[in-house]
Amino acid sequence: MSHKEQFSREDIPDELRQQFAVVLRRLWRVETTMAVCLAAAGLFGSYLVLFFSDRLWDSPGWLRLGLLSAGVGVAVASVVWWLSRWVFHKRDTRALAKLVQRRYRRLGDRLLGIVELADEEKRPAIFSPALYEAAISQVAGEALKLDFRETVNPRPARQRALVAAALVAVAVIAWAVIPQAGWNTLQRWGLPAADISRHTLVRLAGFPGEMVVAKGEPFDVNGVVEYRSFWRPGTASARFNDSKPILADIAGTNVNFTVSGKVEGGALTVKVGDARHPVEIRPVQRPAMRELDASIEMPAYLQYPVQNETVQAAFLPVLRGSTVSFRGRVSRELNHAQLTIDEVAKTMNFRENFFSSTAHEVRGTAHFAFTWRDKHDLDGAAAWQLNVEAIDDIAPRPDLGTLGRDLAILETEVLELNATVRDDFGVKEAGVEWRALGQAEEVPLQIAAALTARANGTQETEFETGFHFSPAVLGIGKDTTIELAVWATDHLPDRKPSRTMPYRLHILGIEDHAEMVRQKLEEILENLEEVSRAEEDIAEDTRELSESDDDTLAKRKTNEKIEKTAEEQRENAQDLKDLAKEGANALMEAMRNPAFDEQTLRDWAQNMQKMSELADQQMKQAQSKLGEAQQGGDPQEKKEKLADALEEEEDALDELADLQDKVNKDLDNLQALTLSQRLRKVGKEEMALRIKIKDIIQETIGLTPDDLPERHTRANGRFTKSQGRTQAKAVELQGEISRFYERTGKGQYGEVSREMETEKTGESLAEIEQQISSNISMLAIRNLGDWSENFEAWAKKLEPPKKDDDGGGQGGGQGGEKKTNDLMKLLYSMLRLRESEIQHRQQTALLEQQKSEVDIYTKGVGRVLQMHADSMLELNRMQFETVEPAMLDPLQETFDSMEITDNLLDKPQTDLVTLEAQTGSIRAMSDVINLINEEIKRDSGQQGQSKAQQEMAFMMAMMAMKQQMGQGMKQSQSGGGSQSGGTTSQSASALSGAAVGREESERAISRGSGAAAKLPEEFREVLQDYFKAVEAMEGDGQQ
Repeated sequence: MSHKEQFSREDIPDELRQQFAVVLRRLWRVETTMAVCLAAAGLFGSYLVLFFSDRLWDSPGWLRLGLLSAGVGVAVASVVWWLSRWVFHKRDTRALAKLVQRRYRRLGDRLLGIVELADEEKRPAIFSPALYEAAISQVAGEALKLDFRETVNPRPARQRALVAAALVAVAVIAWAVIPQAGWNTLQRWGLPAADISRHTLVRLAGFPGEMVVAKGEPFDVNGVVEYRSFWRPGTASARFNDSKPILADIAGTNVNFTVSGKVEGGALTVKVGDARHPVEIRPVQRPAMRELDASIEMPAYLQYPVQNETVQAAFLPVLRGSTVSFRGRVSRELNHAQLTIDEVAKTMNFRENFFSSTAHEVRGTAHFAFTWRDKHDLDGAAAWQLNVEAIDDIAPRPDLGTLGRDLAILETEVLELNATVRDDFGVKEAGVEWRALGQAEEVPLQIAAALTARANGTQETEFETGFHFSPAVLGIGKDTTIELAVWATDHLPDRKPSRTMPYRLHILGIEDHAEMVRQKLEEILENLEEVSRAEEDIAEDTRELSESDDDTLAKRKTNEKIEKTAEEQRENAQDLKDLAKEGANALMEAMRNPAFDEQTLRDWAQNMQKMSELADQQMKQAQSKLGEAQQGGDPQEKKEKLADALEEEEDALDELADLQDKVNKDLDNLQALTLSQRLRKVGKEEMALRIKIKDIIQETIGLTPDDLPERHTRANGRFTKSQGRTQAKAVELQGEISRFYERTGKGQYGEVSREMETEKTGESLAEIEQQISSNISMLAIRNLGDWSENFEAWAKKLEPPKKDDDGGGQGGGQGGEKKTNDLMKLLYSMLRLRESEIQHRQQTALLEQQKSEVDIYTKGVGRVLQMHADSMLELNRMQFETVEPAMLDPLQETFDSMEITDNLLDKPQTDLVTLEAQTGSIRAMSDVINLINEEIKRDSGQQGQSKAQQEMAFMMAMMAMKQQMGQGMKQSQSGGGSQSGGTTSQSASALSGAAVGREESERAISRGSGAAAKLPEEFREVLQDYFKAVEAMEGDGQQ
């Protein structure tokens, strides 16, 4: 020890030195306590902060690292602080003196002063030791009176010790209560970078990390709460993003949250006590059905391929007996798909977002419900409901379009039947069947091979075919009424054919057909009278208007009346034009009947032409003048126009009166012709019945009706009924002849009427009927022969005389006019002949199809051969009567061509060779018609010949119209005439041509005979000339 240190120590009294030692010891204890408590507080404090932080949330790593750093930092700082005080910078006596002085202010600086005086280094160079000692003694004495222990304040140490103790106590208590949490916190605190999960007092289990939910729909989130300590909270909360928390009570250990629908994704945080569980919510649309396809396998009998159909509604019709399976696609990958059929569920196969079902046989109506679940366990919004209804294979539906229900045709005609058959799955075949009516025994339905057509394949749901029905080919005689229908079948096994409604077809002889045409023309005359009366009323109205004063003409009501009169004139002209068309139709029917000669046809063609010209000229001009009068403003101008209109109307009335007179005269001639023909027919019927009875008389003579064999009894019944019908016809004819005589006063009709009355026609024929019924055959045979001769004699008396060839309403002419008349007569004959040849070609084709039925074929060929021979005779007659040199060679060529056909039919041969020969004959006839047109056109220099050319063009126009009309005449509902069905109304029933429902451009023009063909080339130029001439005549009238 240095001298100075010894001196200082010795200079300070021991009592004072002990006081300083007490201060030093106390200060060490306090500061050491402070350092230790501060370090403990830092460490335990940071630990407890983490402990309680983990109770609130899952403390992140950065927080744990920060807390550990803070705790360790505080502890390290405490140690450094203590070391700096007690190791590196240890306090000396002077520091202790300063500490005491701060506590005891009254000592001032004296205590520090004596301590410094005791330090030799700090003494002045010159000092008094005695003085120093005296000062030290004085201050030491005063200091010894003080308690230096009070200099060190233990309060900070105690405070820090309390804080540290409290923190340690809390930590100890926490460890004691929840040691797992304490240990987990210590681990997480000590190893902040380690992935150590937080230990919570409550554990959440069963909550998903992500939920895919249906967009906009409420959903449930549920899980299990596991309590790990004494703390058992009873309420849980869930919060979606920043929305208001949802509270839920904990039932036992289960908790469930019902969350409102969400349209955007987010996090749903579930909180129970210190546990947190985030659930990622991802709203998506529910999986939807994108498409559903049905695969339908039809029953085997249809031979259909598998039908694939997209299901677009809740109803799917399927043919009964089919099997159906489904394949669908949904909007998302699937993990389940199910099909419930009438409450029976079946799992379907699925892959990705497709599913498929097994096949189901359709026997009746079944309810199908499709359900599915996607990979997110989301079900579809609703089950796809589908009703599969078993439908039956409906019978085919044959149809004959607008064909009339009651028709009449000549036995030589060919009726074209355009049938359309519709079926839901496919037509198999169709045909025509018929049976004769009015027979003693019911006749079974008959079907001919030629009248049967088979569809192409099994899938033809709309089958169109044409049939040519020829009574002559099929052996159906005249005066027969048949019931006809089209039948059709489909592919359903054992199905009976379906049929159209029955059509009644009357097969007429030329006599009855001629009477029907006459009745139609008589009806036209009645309508012509109505047109005349209407024209008289129009002329009277026009006269009144033309005689009105200027003031009346200026009124609006007068204009309205003029307008009304003009409209009436237009309608009346149209009525007359329609009447001309009806007459043309009747005339076309007459052309098919050989009973009407060419002159009669020409007379009626002129009548129809006159009607058409009246409607297009005078009546139309009158309408035009009335229209001008209605438009005119000046009364005087109106009067002039009305006067012009009245003049045209009076001209029309004069023409109508002349036309009525001519039509009446022609009708009388026509009725005379038909009466004669009908009488002759009755005579033929009587002769035919006589022959039939004579054929069996050897087996029935002498027998009573009761003793007759069964077959002869039936025959006798038929003969009796036939005679009854003949008796009724004769009585009816007698009445008509009598009335005709009363109306016309023609002597021969009165003579025949008196003779029929004298002979007691009705009673005598009824007596023959009784004789036949009683099997008095010999007497009946003799009487039938006598009456056949009577009817023939009366027919000759009533037969009108042949008209002069130069007639036709133009008087006897010479030179060019006679040539024109001859050519017109030849034109009518050639048109009729060509129509017949077209029918023969159709019948030949029909026979070729009927070749397998030998009996029908043989008899049919014979009848067609006979009709063709008759046509050749008619052509021969034309050759003999024709004096025009230019026509002789073409007519001979036509005859040669027809002779080729005659030889082929005689073999018999009805194949393509014969058809080509007939086509050649038709072509040769068309050449003759063309040549006639050219001849008439060449000689058209004179006015009379020009009219003849217009007549020819009008006839061609009627022929063109005939191609668009159906054949056959519809039976009228009015009475009269000799037909049992009453009078007939000839009407253009649309038999031929395209079936109903086609486009207009697809309809083929049908010929009047029933053959479908285009307008002949020879008609076109003539028709153009005709219409040009009509326009020219209208122009002349306007001028």
